[in-house]
Amino acid sequence: MRRVAIGAGLILIGVAVTLFILFSQTEVARTLRQGTPISVLVVRLDEGGTEADAVSLAFLQPGGRATWISIPRDLVWPTASGWKSLHTLYASEGVAGLAHRVSLLFEVPLQYWVVVDPAGFREVVDAIGGVELMVEARLVYQDRSRNLFIDIPPGEHTFDGATALDFVRYEDGGEAGRIARHHELLRASLNRTRAAPLGRATVERIWNAVQTNLSLGEALDLARASGDLSPDRVTFTIVPTVPRPDGGGDLAPDLVRLRELVQSVVGGLSFLTRDEIRVLVLNGTGMKLLAAGTGSWLADRGFQVVGTADADRSNYPRTHLVVRDEDRPKGRALLDVLPASVQAGVQVQTDREFDLARVGGWPEGVDVILILGAGFDVHP
Repeated sequence: MRRVAIGAGLILIGVAVTLFILFSQTEVARTLRQGTPISVLVVRLDEGGTEADAVSLAFLQPGGRATWISIPRDLVWPTASGWKSLHTLYASEGVAGLAHRVSLLFEVPLQYWVVVDPAGFREVVDAIGGVELMVEARLVYQDRSRNLFIDIPPGEHTFDGATALDFVRYEDGGEAGRIARHHELLRASLNRTRAAPLGRATVERIWNAVQTNLSLGEALDLARASGDLSPDRVTFTIVPTVPRPDGGGDLAPDLVRLRELVQSVVGGLSFLTRDEIRVLVLNGTGMKLLAAGTGSWLADRGFQVVGTADADRSNYPRTHLVVRDEDRPKGRALLDVLPASVQAGVQVQTDREFDLARVGGWPEGVDVILILGAGFDVHP
């Protein structure tokens, strides 16, 4: 009887511990533990604190990966009153309305949002001890209407919050340059927090400096997960765009490429369109015009053929498809489109397995090298 009582007691203790672990975890921790990414809308406000100066969507993915997707200021989105920049919608719809629009654009639920005004931005950078950056050329810019005067000399700097804000508000170089500087500052911030992990007091200071629907506990869990990120596991990118369909002169989202990007982030899936695959075709046989004919055949099927030429010799016994490790899916996509009659004769190799000295090293701007060997013919 005593053993039964002890056993029952141990079971109850186990249940209690399990319940404590389950209910003491924040939603952030539970979501990551379930293998689901965390999405955070990040809005940086302008000097007046009423309009969005920068809008981004950050994904923290299980397995120590993250993706930061910036939304260009000149990207527009259809609304009931016409095409409007997503940035301008903050002033009229607030963070809830903007989050709804961005959720529709990305076709993902947005769990969290963070809004930071200029004072909060400066406080956040100061809280982590500043950021170290190399400035290649002097940045000089002024806008009297915004009371904005920027002068950052070249060289290595440890930016405090005020200088970091000037760095991301510098306007010359267009929207692409502005976003690139924003990403550069984020990388530097990541390096800083990785070298000196954020403690509870620092996270609480940052949490108090911004507006957010994250609880302090959720912010702490997010900071812990972010502190484990290595720079090579973080991707910074921009919403892909196309000219506005009605010719208005603005940029609209490229929805096909955006879906591919989001699926890659959320589902861990990689989708390729053929026009993303740059192919160099080399003729390794004595058959005249084989490379040119094959290049035309691939181009007709949507591949980006960047060149055709003769290989280093004309007696290759089989066809070689050469890719870099990170481009294996592109090589597979090309192989899959080849006629079944020639696929079996194609040897797929990485750039480390194939002697690239034969072709003068890896050509710039090429994803796949197709060296045609004996028996290769896409026009049987």
